Amino acid sequence: MRARGYSLVEMITIVACLAVLIALGTLMFQRYDRNFRTEAQTRLILTELMKARMNAITQHRATRVKLYRDRFEVYSSGSDEGDPVMVQTLNFPLMSNLPGFAKGAKVEFQETGLTRNLGTVCVDADGMQPALDSIIIFATSMRSGVKDKGNDCDSENITIK
Repeated sequence: MRARGYSLVEMITIVACLAVLIALGTLMFQRYDRNFRTEAQTRLILTELMKARMNAITQHRATRVKLYRDRFEVYSSGSDEGDPVMVQTLNFPLMSNLPGFAKGAKVEFQETGLTRNLGTVCVDADGMQPALDSIIIFATSMRSGVKDKGNDCDSENITIK
């Protein structure tokens, strides 16, 4: 009886198919990972803004958050003099239509939890389409969303999620 096995052509075909599948899987995983990190950064910024607002209410004093393109800083008072309570470096750059964003946009929460610094903050996802990449700051609340109607970081281009 003759022993049967795989020919060299069959083995090369199988290895080539596996290589294509692994390459596609790697690309999809990288896209998924980048979207996940963009969403995580958006949620982190939203969480810190909400925490600063709650601190202003519970401590009965103004609290300030300064947003830069590559980081944000949280201050325990309404002024940004002195050392910040927290400095967080960001993986993805920010965009914003808040006044003075180039030098650090200020979002100050009054003792009542209200803010006069209305605007939007967007994570520059570099052409990706994450589920969350934007925050709209209202006087009384903040909402997260996705920038899906244009590339500008304006509330008209953001769908609230």
